[in-house]
Amino acid sequence: MQIESGLSPVANEDQDDDDDDVQSRTMGAQQTKEKAAGADLTTKAAPHLAAAAKTGGSAADAADADDSPKKRAERQKKAGLSDRGLRNLYDMEALLAMFFGKRTNVWSPENPEGSIPMAIADNQLMRPELIEFYNSPGKLALKPQDLTYADRGMCSKRLLDAICGMVNTTPDGFFFEDDKKDQWPKPIKEIKIEHIVVGNGATGVLDALFWALINDGDGILLSQPHYNAFSNDTTLRDKAELILVQPPIPVASAKEPKEPREHVAPDTVKYYADALKNAEKKGTKVKCILLCNPHNPSGAIYPRETVVALAKFAAEHDLHLVMDEIYSRSVFRTNDVPDPTPFYSILGIDVEKEAGLNPSRVHVVSSASKDFSTNGFRLGYVISQHNPDLCLTLLGSALMSQAAAPSANLFAALLEDKEYLGRYMAENRRRIAASYNYLTAFFRKHQLPYVPSNSGFFLLVDLRQYLDVKPGADEKKARESEMRLLDRLQDGKVTLAPGTIYKHPIPGFYRLTYTLVPEALKLGLSRMEDIFGWEKWIDEQPLPWTRT
Repeated sequence: MQIESGLSPVANEDQDDDDDDVQSRTMGAQQTKEKAAGADLTTKAAPHLAAAAKTGGSAADAADADDSPKKRAERQKKAGLSDRGLRNLYDMEALLAMFFGKRTNVWSPENPEGSIPMAIADNQLMRPELIEFYNSPGKLALKPQDLTYADRGMCSKRLLDAICGMVNTTPDGFFFEDDKKDQWPKPIKEIKIEHIVVGNGATGVLDALFWALINDGDGILLSQPHYNAFSNDTTLRDKAELILVQPPIPVASAKEPKEPREHVAPDTVKYYADALKNAEKKGTKVKCILLCNPHNPSGAIYPRETVVALAKFAAEHDLHLVMDEIYSRSVFRTNDVPDPTPFYSILGIDVEKEAGLNPSRVHVVSSASKDFSTNGFRLGYVISQHNPDLCLTLLGSALMSQAAAPSANLFAALLEDKEYLGRYMAENRRRIAASYNYLTAFFRKHQLPYVPSNSGFFLLVDLRQYLDVKPGADEKKARESEMRLLDRLQDGKVTLAPGTIYKHPIPGFYRLTYTLVPEALKLGLSRMEDIFGWEKWIDEQPLPWTRT
C-alpha cells in the first residue's frame, strides 16, 4: 500500500492500523515521528526569518548570531520548551520583529496615520461587496447541525459539494472571458468530494500533505525566488530539505518591462535536473516538486508546456508533483502585457497520457484566501484524485484542523451562487488590473525598474539603487543593507517585503502588494515619494478605479 500511494512510512502506519479511530491513529503517528525527529538546532534548523533580518545567512547562522548555545539552552529550560518549541521560538521572534509588530498600527480610514501594508498578499479590493454579500439574509444560515461536529469530520458535505461545483464548472485562467469560455479545459476527471481534503488554510494543508509524503531529510525541489511561507510549510514540522532550483532571474525594467517568460520556460527543467543531481550526490533523497502556478512572488504564469515538462521530469524520477494554484482565478491583462501566457490548471491536463506521470503523484492545493479575498476564513483544500490512501491519511491531520461551520457556510454560499460568483470574479480582475496599471505608471514616472506581473496581488520592484552599499558588495553586507532600507520604508509608514525572505538571489528586490483600497494605495505611493525624495506626482492623479 505504501509503494502504490507514495506515502511516508509514518503516514503508512496510519493506514495499516485498525480503522476504528482515525484521530487517535493520526495523533499517535505524530508523536512517534516527533520523538524520532530529535531536532538538532545546529544541523537541521528550519529557515529563520532572523537570518534574513540580521545575517543574510541560514537559520542556524541567525540563531548563533542572536544567542550563544548556552543562552539558547537557558531560554529553553526556563520556558520548558522542547527542541521543536525552541525552533519555533526563534522563528516567531524574528517574524514579530519584521512584520507583525508593525501591524499594530495599520492604515484605515479611521487611522489615517497608520502604516500602509504593502508586504502582505491580501486583496482588499472587493471587501465592501463581499461584506454586503456575507451579511445578507440567509448566507450564514446556521442550523442545529452546525453546532456539533461536521458530518464529514473535517468539514460539512455542503462545503465539499460547493468546492466540487466551483472547480468543475467555473473557468480559471483567462477562460472566464466570454470569447474563451468554450475553450476552457475542464478537469480531465470530474472532481468528487472523496478527492478533496479541507484544512485551516493552504499553509495547514501543505503541512499535512508533506507530513504524509516526506520522511525526515527528504528533499523538495522548489525554484527561487519562492513564497516565503513554503519554508515553514515544509520544514517547521515535516523536517524536509528544500532543494532550491535557480532558473533565470526575472528581469526588471522601467523602460521596456517584459513578461518574465525565461523564468518559467519549458527548458528550465534542466535546472531542476541539476538541483536533483546535486542533492543526490549529497545523499538527499528527493521526493517532490513544489510548483506555485501562478507564481509567488513574481506573478509569472507557467505555460502549459512547462507544466507538462515538469510532469515528465517527475515521472522519470518518481516524484510527487504538488501544484499550488491558489491564484488560478486572479489572472489579468495589463498595459505592460496585454496578451500574457495563459494559465492551465494541471487538473485539465492528462498527465498520464502526455507525460507518463502516474496521476496518483499529482496534488493540487488552493484555498478561499486569495481568489476569493478571504484570508480570514482560514479554509484551504487539497485535491488528489487518484490517491485514496493519501486522502484518508490527510483526513487524520484534517481532524485536528477542522473547518469552522460559520466560515464553511459563508464560503459555500459564495461558491453556490454562480451568478454572483461570476460578477465578483469579473469585477475583481478588473480592479486588480486597474491597481496594477496605476502602480506601474507610478514606477515608470519615477524610472523605477520592476518585473511585470499578470497574476496575484503583487510584483517585484528593484530598489538596488537605494541600498547604502556599493554595487558588488559582498552578500552579507548587501542583505544587511536591504533590511536597513526596509527600516527606512517602515519609518516612513510603508511596509514592503524584502526579497531576502523569498530567497531572491539578488539583494535589493522587494515584493510590493498593490491590491489595497484605492485611497491606501495612493497614500502609500505618496509616502514613497517622500521617503526617496522624488517629485510629488501621485497626489495629483485620480484614484486607480471607482466602483461600477
